[in-house]
Amino acid sequence: MRTTSSRPSGFQCIDSDDIKRLKQTDVQLHPLTLPITHRTNKLIITTRSPSGAKTCAWSPDNSYFAWPCGGGKVELVPWDNRENKIVLNEDILLYEDAENVTLHLDGNLQHQDEQRPTRILDGVEVVWSVAFGSGSTKGDNTLTWKHLKVDEGLLLATGHQNGNIKVWDCNTGKLLLMLKDHKDIVKSLNFAPDGSLILLSGSRDGTIKFWDLNDDGNMYKSLRGNTKWVYDTKWSPKCDMIASVGSGKTVILWDLLNNYSPSHLHGHYHDVIGCCFSPDGALLATASFDTRVILWDVYTGQSLQELCHMYPPPRPIFAAGANEFYIRGISFHPHGQMVLTINDDGYVRCWDLEEDDNDPSYVVEQANALYCTFSPKGQRISVGDKDGTIRFYQTPPKVARLQHLCRMVVRNHVKSTKIDFLRLPCRIKEYLKYHNFTKTG
Repeated sequence: MRTTSSRPSGFQCIDSDDIKRLKQTDVQLHPLTLPITHRTNKLIITTRSPSGAKTCAWSPDNSYFAWPCGGGKVELVPWDNRENKIVLNEDILLYEDAENVTLHLDGNLQHQDEQRPTRILDGVEVVWSVAFGSGSTKGDNTLTWKHLKVDEGLLLATGHQNGNIKVWDCNTGKLLLMLKDHKDIVKSLNFAPDGSLILLSGSRDGTIKFWDLNDDGNMYKSLRGNTKWVYDTKWSPKCDMIASVGSGKTVILWDLLNNYSPSHLHGHYHDVIGCCFSPDGALLATASFDTRVILWDVYTGQSLQELCHMYPPPRPIFAAGANEFYIRGISFHPHGQMVLTINDDGYVRCWDLEEDDNDPSYVVEQANALYCTFSPKGQRISVGDKDGTIRFYQTPPKVARLQHLCRMVVRNHVKSTKIDFLRLPCRIKEYLKYHNFTKTG
């Protein structure tokens, strides 16, 4: 049991030493120091990024892992699906923004080998966000010339400090497009999950933009909420809405099928820094500096559950100020039964939403964490920190309950507002609406 103390705690009913630990894998990614030959023929050594590993991403097919390794560069690392780990290659290919020159570590020009190499994409400016996308460009009008043509290829978009977005070909490492319209740091990038090659971006200039890579990256829609900065944006799994959070206390859901009409969710007391949809699209999880994660019903706007990271929970007047329990990141498990969070108190928390407990099911100590995410298959966890290091952890072994999987199938087709019309027992209806949650702040 947790001992009583006058200091706030990150756990309610148990001491952190009594919670199961996440197991770390034997592989880490560290900021790289690479010899790079520029046009001046001078040797320049890249140093670790002072801004840390603020982002990372797996490709949808789990074949690559991307992360900013410092100096405006992104490392594209092959991922072994069978072993669930990165593939460490001796050869590292560098692709520069200026001339798309391919170099090995020894500085000699070589051709790409048959195996998937580790690539360094040099975007020059500091990288704040990365996102993978896959699909093929539409060829409806053969009379129209397009600069960008993708045939079921894998793309990587990188968001930079100067507001630019760069789109890279993962197969060749070449820079394909540079998208310019944001006026400040691009904090968030997401490709539509339906393979339409629509890129969603959020920036500290307060705008959310939609880019159509089928039209050479044309920016066809720009939205502005009531926040000064946009910290995070996410697509819903069915691409019928997006969520945005930022420097205000409000979460905004944009209905893409109803002329981008916004719905505001109120409940946080401080800046909201992260959001993610559940795999069935029924829930939205938002993380805030007020030390809480709130799970929302996206169709009714109802707050269903709170995951608190500070006990006793701060009162609203104090939650809006500084504390040592800022939440820095959040991620939903692909099966929807777990939520991952990182916090300034030095703990990575894994919450089991099916358990009747107010504390996380698994934790691990990692100081100065900035970003976290599950792999697409849910078997690994990646966490980036201020030192620019990426650590990988094994996802807790858990088989999703059959009733939960059935609920996800139903919720993929039925909105919360339509469940009451189903001829089912009331208890099943409540379960389908996720009203079985018991964790509260």
